[in-house]
Amino acid sequence: MTAPPSSPPAAPVLGLLARLGGPHRRGRQFGSQGWPRPLEPALPEAQLPSLRARLAPVLARLNADRQAWVARTERELRLAAGLAALAGLVLGWSMGGLPLGLALMLGGAAFALLLLMGRVQGSPRTATKHAIVGALAPELTGLTSVPPDARAALFTPAKLEGWRLARPFHNVTVDECLTGEREGYHARVARIGLYIGNANNREAEVGGGLCLVAVELTAGDDHDGTPTLVIPTDAARALRAAALSPRPPQIATGDADFDARYHVFGDAASLGAQARAAFAALEAVTRADPTCTREVPPGTGLRPFVILRPGRVTVLTPLALFDGAFDPPPVWQSLDADTLIPHFASDLLALDQHLTAALALTKGLSR
Repeated sequence: MTAPPSSPPAAPVLGLLARLGGPHRRGRQFGSQGWPRPLEPALPEAQLPSLRARLAPVLARLNADRQAWVARTERELRLAAGLAALAGLVLGWSMGGLPLGLALMLGGAAFALLLLMGRVQGSPRTATKHAIVGALAPELTGLTSVPPDARAALFTPAKLEGWRLARPFHNVTVDECLTGEREGYHARVARIGLYIGNANNREAEVGGGLCLVAVELTAGDDHDGTPTLVIPTDAARALRAAALSPRPPQIATGDADFDARYHVFGDAASLGAQARAAFAALEAVTRADPTCTREVPPGTGLRPFVILRPGRVTVLTPLALFDGAFDPPPVWQSLDADTLIPHFASDLLALDQHLTAALALTKGLSR
């Protein structure tokens, strides 16, 4: 038995801001709210005790930190609202008497709270997520979580444009990134959100976003040379734009079924029968419908993109925009292992499925 988590102090101001910002929903990512996918794959019951023991000291520290954050933030919010209300009252009284003073007092307090809403929504969330994933990922995947401040350097817009899949990327958000060694490769698997546009439009547009699971497997140091691009015929709308850099010529593999599902640009020699058959494992983990906003049963979603370079394989699988369970509860609620572990473990196991499928592809490639 584990001791029940301690309750954070009352947070009336934080609760008010949360209600103003709309309902809290697990699965909130990339600035949007949505419902997460079902907990598939499910965590084997036998693993729960060891994960609970691993996570217990982490949650104890996080709960203490969250309590301190709530108490401090409540004081700061009340002070800011009080000062803004006082300033509004004085200004309104001097301009038009008590009625205007009261109106400006209320308006000033509300304005101060709205300005601070962004801090309330996101400040402790990233650190909490990283701590939980960092505790669970080694046992479930054998990988470690990359710190939030180091993720952006791994998936810069310039790096993504080097994939030669679309026009310039406005911005990239790395929601989670795991890294480590697997079967002779340095493995990196990440959930990323991005916006795509054109050279004359550098503003992110509604509907111009896309979420991906990106798996990168690297062996050796030589990754130069012209890439071979394997692009699905059902490509996500956001990636159908002409490539920023010229692509190699399109080559048919001679496999009618494969060529109906994928376009190959570059050297198809490495895509022998075994490699083409391995794409079934990649397709089995797809879950995004053609709009990339809704989940479909595993294996029926948009097919993945594959970039092959010497010593490097990159697999990009579109996600439903609202996919995912990586989200702790609001900061004024206690963190409970039995509630959090199934959700976080399910997402980690899903990322591990993507990594396993990409490794299956490498076994079939001609070297």
